[in-house]
Amino acid sequence: MKTNKLAGSICALLLTALGASSAFAQSSTASILFTRTLYRAVDGTHGSQLYRVRPSGSDLALLMPVTYGTDITASSWSPTGASAVFEVRNSDGTQLYVVDRQGSSPRQITSGASRPEQPLWAPNSGTIAYVATNRRIQCLGTVRANGMNQHIVFCPPTQPGTALNLSLSIARWTTDGNSVLVAVGAEQGGLEPEKWYSNVYRVNVSTGAAVELANQVFDSDQIRKLAISPDGTHGVYDGDPLYSIDFASNTVTALPVGGYDPVYAPDGRKVAFLRNETNGSPYYSNVYLIHPDGSHLRQLTSDANPLLTYTAVADWSWDSTRVLVDQVGDDRWLHMIDLRDNSARNVTKGTAAEYAWFHP
Repeated sequence: MKTNKLAGSICALLLTALGASSAFAQSSTASILFTRTLYRAVDGTHGSQLYRVRPSGSDLALLMPVTYGTDITASSWSPTGASAVFEVRNSDGTQLYVVDRQGSSPRQITSGASRPEQPLWAPNSGTIAYVATNRRIQCLGTVRANGMNQHIVFCPPTQPGTALNLSLSIARWTTDGNSVLVAVGAEQGGLEPEKWYSNVYRVNVSTGAAVELANQVFDSDQIRKLAISPDGTHGVYDGDPLYSIDFASNTVTALPVGGYDPVYAPDGRKVAFLRNETNGSPYYSNVYLIHPDGSHLRQLTSDANPLLTYTAVADWSWDSTRVLVDQVGDDRWLHMIDLRDNSARNVTKGTAAEYAWFHP
């Protein structure tokens, strides 16, 4: 009996140690990519710096120093967290760069006049998807992280009755890393009443073959951003009201609230979004939560100060318990909201984008 009790105690200690080790592994390399904008006093020219920081706000590391006249935007991590890809914008256009997590060996991986944007690393390879914009045409492109094999994969067809200038956005990679889910939108060409056309495709990045998952027409020319669930089976359109869409049936359902910038939690059960709290100036917003079926609506922030507002939902923690948002007040802050105890805190000064949070 004593032996059994001793063995049980040892097992409990081992499990505790393993749990602590796992938690340490989760936190030791977990990092958030973000930028800070600097202004040069002599002429007012601005530029961006790229950083990483732990979710706790510690271990701040500069990855790319400032170059005035250049903005750094839309960064995302490689699958291992060893490198990051990001946009560099200046008067010459936009190109993609990759830098390792120590801030060494930055390198340009795209070239040409196609203005690559929205880079997103595949979940299990060195392939990076991006949106290529050439004049009014947007297509899906891919490039290897070493800069090789840059090419256009898919250009969406123009739908009858729509304007020629289509907008394409990358929603997410499929979990197997073989395909990219993209949303294509266009306003109605010609006279009123205005409409917004939305098509969703799953594009195989090896063959360029595209499968249309959904096509919808909204009775407004308002551009609608589409967030797609991690499993790729449903999504949420922003607007007033929000709409959920089921790709299996290609049906939309109005949700009981309006908002913008929806971002799914990794568990697929929750969507964080922003909602304007005023109809006129001054504008300010708060952060809300809802389930894709319209249930469990929850307001996460209740700031009524027009000088303190939220500009974007950036990302979620790996366990879907914390939301990272961009906040503007006395400065630009990364603001973290913990759903477990309704607490909130600033992580560091700066601005983050979707897919900015690396989880080992």
